[in-house]
Amino acid sequence: MQLSKQEYQAWDTVKKSGLEVFRVKDLCLLLGLTKTKAYNVIKALKNKAVIAAAGKQFFALRETDDFVIGQRIHFPSYLSFWSALTYYGLSDQTPQKIFYATTKYTREIPPFMYVTLSRKRFFGYTKIDALVIAEREKALIDSLLLPRYAGGIKEVEKALNTGAQKINFVKLKKYALQVKSKVVIRRLGFLLEQLGYQQEAQSLQKNIGKKGYEVLDPTMKRRNNLNKRWLLDVNG
Repeated sequence: MQLSKQEYQAWDTVKKSGLEVFRVKDLCLLLGLTKTKAYNVIKALKNKAVIAAAGKQFFALRETDDFVIGQRIHFPSYLSFWSALTYYGLSDQTPQKIFYATTKYTREIPPFMYVTLSRKRFFGYTKIDALVIAEREKALIDSLLLPRYAGGIKEVEKALNTGAQKINFVKLKKYALQVKSKVVIRRLGFLLEQLGYQQEAQSLQKNIGKKGYEVLDPTMKRRNNLNKRWLLDVNG
């Protein structure tokens, strides 16, 4: 479908500006339009399938990747958990929701879900083209911290096993310690041991703490199947 001169100018300007995701006020600033005119241009571009709605008050160029859209409509955020595991090929499942880590709470904006982490745990991400994403190791650590956003412990175990050849175990351990969570260290050590990485698991043993049992998989019921070595209720 052919664009009018003004519609093409709007589309071309947005594309060249690098704003894959934008708001009405962005279009006003870029083109010097009034809100009314900007709304009319956006409506026309939507009708001609050049752009699409992308969450409340946001629009995106049609070719923009969903992973990038979700990241742009809520800042700061990086792709993590199950979505990052899928991106790296560590999971063969494609979750219906797209998961991000953030330090600033916001409600879910379907299909995007933003998981709030403390600022001290908001690290270990990198940029791949336009996408800000957790490194493999941090995606695994985030998933061990909050397995419900990664399909549960079994899915995390599969990801750890699948990606073993590409994972930097020194970095994985470093990130496990950096999030300062005993349960992360316990879960990681247990899984590494189960997968045959005895040396890597052993190096975490002194950091598990001395009291109390945590559940291996918080998405499942307790089983009272206690593992004294890792202080876990192996319920998954």
